Amino acid sequence: MAQNGTDREPTARQKKVAEMLINPEFQGSITDLCNEANVPRRTFYNWRDDPVFCNYLDGLIDKYTDSELAGVWKALIKQCLSGNVQAIRLFFELKGKFSQQQSKEETSELYKALERAWK
Repeated sequence: MAQNGTDREPTARQKKVAEMLINPEFQGSITDLCNEANVPRRTFYNWRDDPVFCNYLDGLIDKYTDSELAGVWKALIKQCLSGNVQAIRLFFELKGKFSQQQSKEETSELYKALERAWK
């Protein structure tokens, strides 16, 4: 038997709630989600401590975010190419070329160089 009962499958209700949670079109509250899924709020909050539910939810999040990764990168690069300095900084941070630990002088110099490049 696996640790923490993770050899179980999530129930149909757990799957429905997890799918609603990751759906970007669902804009309701936890109460709305529970009402729509016909799940008591207390049950939902108990599921947050259930490794089966959490593992299933994490898997759905990974699958969804992985499928959107290319589009997000394209949008970030488009913002960088338009001169958005915050997007450029994020791009360099994500690529490991810029760190929050750098000194203020280095950060200032990077911004100045980027701004000159876009003029």
